[in-house]
Amino acid sequence: MQLDDALAARLAKVRGYLIDMDGTLYIAGGVALPGAVDFVRALDAQRRPRVVLTNNSSKPGALYVERLGKLGLSVDRAHVLTSGDAAAAWLARESELRRPYVLGTAALSAACARAGLTPTAYADGPDCVLLGYDLDLTYRRLSEASLLVARGLPYYATHLDRTCIDAEGLLPDAGAIAAAIATTNSFMPGGGPLPTVLGKPTSAMLDAGLALLGCGRDETLIIGDQLDTDMTLGVQHGVLCALVLTGETDRAKLAKSAVRPDLVAEDVGEVYAALRGVGALRG
Repeated sequence: MQLDDALAARLAKVRGYLIDMDGTLYIAGGVALPGAVDFVRALDAQRRPRVVLTNNSSKPGALYVERLGKLGLSVDRAHVLTSGDAAAAWLARESELRRPYVLGTAALSAACARAGLTPTAYADGPDCVLLGYDLDLTYRRLSEASLLVARGLPYYATHLDRTCIDAEGLLPDAGAIAAAIATTNSFMPGGGPLPTVLGKPTSAMLDAGLALLGCGRDETLIIGDQLDTDMTLGVQHGVLCALVLTGETDRAKLAKSAVRPDLVAEDVGEVYAALRGVGALRG
């Protein structure tokens, strides 16, 4: 891989890593991608700060620790950041809202509780709505969230990915749930409202990741497979980003996109080689 002098200089300064998981370190079904094990082991051995990220708010962080561990990718729970973690931390830090109506799984409610928030039932007077990827969705809970949004409660989402990948095909994700609420409330001025997003690619997710890393933006590298989340997170916020072509993005999709990653690699192993080449990591 050829790097120009400016990119090589930026890459040489990298100290911390924000790394997507599915499509970057492994693929669905539990197979580590080329170079992933060697890369993560090098980060461990050389004590490099790293955080693994996911926009999936439906699962607890401990599940990812277990999943990665089975693939030889050792990660502590403290180094796992879900969009649910980031959203709860942002609400606790940046707002006075403390009683969210959580349209999400138990994992999202637990993230809120850890951040000092109190997940609150519809009948008990919540002060905001927090929407996530809800695998336990029922018509009643969707209706309650829609009614709260119609009343004008502050409205947030962990992410707005429209679909998620499953072995059987594409499934509705948080964005599809938000679209149902928007359609129901399309009578409102300006049409049905969409939530403020607090996961990738927003600054809330980035700030949460950098806080865990203890690194600045100019010494951090984002590695991921998605243009509209991982790479947009870097491009919009001035953080070096490397796209790997092992997940949702291929070269044809990249060519049509306005999002331009700093580095494009076949897989995370090629990113690791580039980091060794500039001296950011040892071989």
